[in-house]
Amino acid sequence: MEPNEEPIENSSSKNLLNLQDYCIQQRYHGYSLYDSHNSVIPFEKFGHRISFLTNQVVKRSPINLRKILGVKKGVNPKGMGLLLHSYSLIIQHDLPQVDGLLKASEEIFEWLYENYSKGYSGKCWGYNYDWPRSDGSMFHAYKPSVVVTAFIARGLIAYYKVTAEPRVKELIKSACEFVKNDIHCTIKEGERCYSYTPVQRDLVVNANLLAAELFAYDDFLSNQRKYLKEVKEVLAYTLSTQNSDGSWYYSHSPVTGAPKKQIDFHQGYVVDSIDILIDIYKLENPTYSESIKKGVRYYAEKQFDKTGFCYWRFPKVWPIDIHNQSQGIITMSRFMNLNKGYLPFANTIFKWTLANMKAPAGHFYYQKYPWFTNKTNYFRWNQCWMLLAQVKLMIAMNKEQ
Repeated sequence: MEPNEEPIENSSSKNLLNLQDYCIQQRYHGYSLYDSHNSVIPFEKFGHRISFLTNQVVKRSPINLRKILGVKKGVNPKGMGLLLHSYSLIIQHDLPQVDGLLKASEEIFEWLYENYSKGYSGKCWGYNYDWPRSDGSMFHAYKPSVVVTAFIARGLIAYYKVTAEPRVKELIKSACEFVKNDIHCTIKEGERCYSYTPVQRDLVVNANLLAAELFAYDDFLSNQRKYLKEVKEVLAYTLSTQNSDGSWYYSHSPVTGAPKKQIDFHQGYVVDSIDILIDIYKLENPTYSESIKKGVRYYAEKQFDKTGFCYWRFPKVWPIDIHNQSQGIITMSRFMNLNKGYLPFANTIFKWTLANMKAPAGHFYYQKYPWFTNKTNYFRWNQCWMLLAQVKLMIAMNKEQ
């Protein structure tokens, strides 16, 4: 990749402030990709086929059908975690901020502290909607997952660094109990893989790493290394599933080992998580470093066009998805020291997104196709991720100065 020397636009502060203001004005309520069953219409009572197809149609439609179907906006716990992460970083790094941001962060923390999923071994969180799945089952609202819980934990850790709120330690420690006692774990020959949810055993690469992050955060807060063995075994599984070109497939069958050959923004998730674990434990292992280098190189050179848009699922180009864009900005900013071209490329991704997927009101659209743009306004998927991406980019750019 050739370095792009063009600096970030002078309007960056305005963009950041506009999106902060937008999120606060919404009082954190919004639509989600799979929230069709928050409708007043009981789709599940019409049978699984209609229930599942309705969910897919509502998600994919370029016209937002939710008002017609009586789908109410809701508060997505993962979105709250992303906002807490962004707001805390803005405060910590003295970035441009709207009035009352610390108070807003405190409100979000209190909401998360009170609104966890009940009935599990520890504090955990899930999505705020029933989610019909293709296998005929229903993943019910607030059924927790490692992924939602870990992204909230990232926000909690950022909040702790700003406020030293002691209840953060309580939440993280409790979340570890959820993983240890309620999540399936597959162990084999020095490797381990934690499942995505308590519902079933699976081998999802990024979810496994996020489970390890929860352990690492507990060790970070307690200044211990009691989970180091488990974390190293998670890393061993991760490296064993990396393809020779540096990519990772999304998951593998726990029965046959066959991969689900999906390559998208989860590539960014994976390299970010590996780096977080290395940083917390100060692990000096050239095998880990080489894995990251190969993974980030594949992400930058294969999954993105040089103009700044990310392929949908490599090698499929369309649609251009806002979450692919935001994760590219986050990961390229994170690894600015690996390659002198990565940070300028993060800026290129950001500018492409501004030019092609930003609404006049300041929020971001969902997906772009060759002939039209799906402008559905998803709060967590679009706005929360793009806010975090802008924050990460501005922090990285400030470090370079």
